[in-house]
Amino acid sequence: MSAVVAMNEETRRVEQFNDIVANIKPLMTIGKGRNQRVITGSAVVPLSLCFVDSRYQGMRTHKHLNRLRNKWDERKLTPIILVWHPEEHRFAIVDGQGRFIVAGEKGIDRLNAIILMDAPEDVDERLKFEAEYFIGQDSEVENVKPLEKHLSRVIIGDGAAVSLDKLLNKYGIKFVDTKGNREESVLGSYTDTYSIVKVHGEKCLDFIFSIIDNAGWNKETNGYATFVMRALREVWIAHPNERKEIHRFLSKELRQIDPALFSADAKSKYPKRDHRASCVLYVEDLVCNGLGIEKKIYVENGKKVKISK
Repeated sequence: MSAVVAMNEETRRVEQFNDIVANIKPLMTIGKGRNQRVITGSAVVPLSLCFVDSRYQGMRTHKHLNRLRNKWDERKLTPIILVWHPEEHRFAIVDGQGRFIVAGEKGIDRLNAIILMDAPEDVDERLKFEAEYFIGQDSEVENVKPLEKHLSRVIIGDGAAVSLDKLLNKYGIKFVDTKGNREESVLGSYTDTYSIVKVHGEKCLDFIFSIIDNAGWNKETNGYATFVMRALREVWIAHPNERKEIHRFLSKELRQIDPALFSADAKSKYPKRDHRASCVLYVEDLVCNGLGIEKKIYVENGKKVKISK
C-alpha cells in the first residue's frame, strides 16, 4: 500500500469517526442546567472503527460463540457497549466482543452501539474504567428463569411446553417461583418437570401425574416434590414393558402413605445414599417386589445405572 493510499484511508477513517461522534444521540444525562452532561449515547458504528483491548479481555474464551452463530438473529441483538478513544479515532469494545466477532463473519459491517461518554481522558485511568466495566458487565442483568418463559414457549408452539401446559391444566397443578416445601397441587420444580416431558415425552409425564393423582398425593404437601417425580420417572424408563402394571400397582400402593413418610422410609432403607437416589431405589423395590419383576436400577457412586439383561 502506497503512503498516499494509506494517508487517504486514514483521513477517511478520521472523518468517519468524527462524523459518528458529532451525531451521537444522547441517551442518559446527569446534572442540570450548565452542569448537565451526557454520559451515554447511541450510534450505529462501523466494525472497522471498533477494537478489543487484549490487556483486559485477552483471556476471554467465548465458550458459547457457536451458539451465538447458530441462533444469530439481528432483531434480538442488543447494542454493543463502546468507549471512545478520540486520540486514536476508534472505539474500544467493553461489552459485545462475541457479537463483534460473529457480525464480521456474517458479513455485517456495523452494529448498534451504546457509547460511554464519561470515560476519563487520561489513558491509564480510562483503561481502568474500561476494565471495571468489563468485569461488571453482567452484574445487573436479571436472567429470565425457565418458569418465566413458560407462557412464551406455549405461544410459540414449543412442543414440551405445550404438552406440559396441557397436563398442568388436566390435573390442576400450579408452579411457583419459590423454594422450600410445596403446598398441595404445586410442582416441586418447573425445570425438572419441563425436562421430563422434553426428554421422555408427554406419556411419561402423564404417567407420573396420574399416579400422584390416583394416590391422593396431589392434595399432600410435596406431593409433586422432585424426589417423587424423579423416582416415578426412573421406573417408567427402566420398565417399558410393565408400565401399565406399575401404574396400577403404584396408584394403590402409594395411597397408603403420604409423601413425607415415603421420603423417610426411603432414606431409612438407604441411609448412605443421596436422598433422591434412595427414593428411586425405594420405588424400584416396591414395584419389583410387589409385581415380581426383575430389578433394573441401582445407584453407583451417586450415579444412576441401568442393568440390562
